[in-house]
Amino acid sequence: MAASALAGTARAADAPPPPTPAAVAELFGCRKVAGDAARLACFDQAAAALETATANRDVVVADQAEVRRARKSLFGFTLPKLALFGSDEDRKAVDEKRAERGDVDEIESKVTRAAALPYGRWSIALEEGGTWRTTEEWKGYVVPKAGGTVTVRRGPLGSYLLKLQGGRGAVHAERVN
Repeated sequence: MAASALAGTARAADAPPPPTPAAVAELFGCRKVAGDAARLACFDQAAAALETATANRDVVVADQAEVRRARKSLFGFTLPKLALFGSDEDRKAVDEKRAERGDVDEIESKVTRAAALPYGRWSIALEEGGTWRTTEEWKGYVVPKAGGTVTVRRGPLGSYLLKLQGGRGAVHAERVN
């Protein structure tokens, strides 16, 4: 099973991986210990430290399926441009890696709630847990309602386009939670 060890600090879903947490590095270091008894003692001590770190949530271990679910649930959120999330070169490299990995560029979901807003705009809650708000007048003829199928995809310049099944076209939207 492929797994990712993530440090307890917040990071962008697409940012380069953080350095290996100390508790995990200690465990990996035990493989280099000569002598069976010394290596076993090292593994026992490192495993106990890793268990404590995971219990304290200093280290979080997630399998790839959980990471994919998290990426899908975070689709549409824009994170601030902070050094914490990497430089422009890091972001370019990350974009290339995203393309190689086949990351989420579009989601299809069911509408759980839809509410009309002023000026022909709509608030639409999705089954996956996100709420989207159209940023332009809805001209799709199909009125959003619970149970309908919606597709949200990445648009140009960091925008997102929302389209209801059977609708005439897509409208620009932003994720609000």
